[in-house]
Amino acid sequence: MPSDLLSITLPAAGDPPAAHPAERLMPLDQSQRENLARLYLASYPPQVGAEDLDDARREIDETFTGQFGTLRTDASWLARVRGRPAGAILVVERSIWDDHLDGPFVIDLFVHPEARGLGLGRSLVLAAMEACTSAGDRQLSLRVGQGTSSAAHGLYRGLGFTTV
Repeated sequence: MPSDLLSITLPAAGDPPAAHPAERLMPLDQSQRENLARLYLASYPPQVGAEDLDDARREIDETFTGQFGTLRTDASWLARVRGRPAGAILVVERSIWDDHLDGPFVIDLFVHPEARGLGLGRSLVLAAMEACTSAGDRQLSLRVGQGTSSAAHGLYRGLGFTTV
């Protein structure tokens, strides 16, 4: 069975970062929990993500309280389109599920269906990669699985993520 883990070796700190439209991105903080929960709920089908808003709030609360690892607020971002939350990437210090992985781990990347195709996913991943590179991290990993769209698979492969 092929691995569902993907990883990318990050460039050395100081290398030129990849371009992303930073004006759309803002760092995550706990004041955005409700917006994140609503965005999370809208971004995934119920069988993949949250079943309802209470479930989405619980998932986001658990993210901020460290249930999935220590959240890297320097590498986790919220994307906005026309002033509204449209996508997010959530990165933790390391995977709590994969002891053999070294470095930060993307626990979630989601984009609202109405904002797909605008390059937000790419911008979010590039911003996380840039932040991790600036922090001296050498690797960024993530897991693909049920609910991962073909567009997301293409994004990760296009950015250079490879199977672990």
